[in-house]
Amino acid sequence: MLNADPLYNINIFGGAMNRMENQIQEFLGVLDSTQTSINHMLVFSIICQKQPITSADLSERIGMKKSTLNRLLHSLSSNSRGKVKAAELIEIEMMHDDRRHRSISLTPKGESLMKKMFGDK
Repeated sequence: MLNADPLYNINIFGGAMNRMENQIQEFLGVLDSTQTSINHMLVFSIICQKQPITSADLSERIGMKKSTLNRLLHSLSSNSRGKVKAAELIEIEMMHDDRRHRSISLTPKGESLMKKMFGDK
């Protein structure tokens, strides 16, 4: 709910914008310039909130096509495809009970970035 004092609201929203800008700068500082879409940050942020998470749960939560999500995941992981440098922020492991599903969690580098962006969780 907004406060009646417009300056109070500007300060609150301004602080939130500053935090978001700092989070984006931390994220951009780690990734190759070719993998800096807002979708990369969205996927990373959701993994930070709930890990480990399966690729199916992540796809459902974001509402993104699996093929698009897979490209994003691979560029954030250590097994990047194509010309994009691997960010090494996440690990992707096949689930033992069903190899069609994958478990996604943060690497130590990803944990460090999460703490810089969001503080201790």
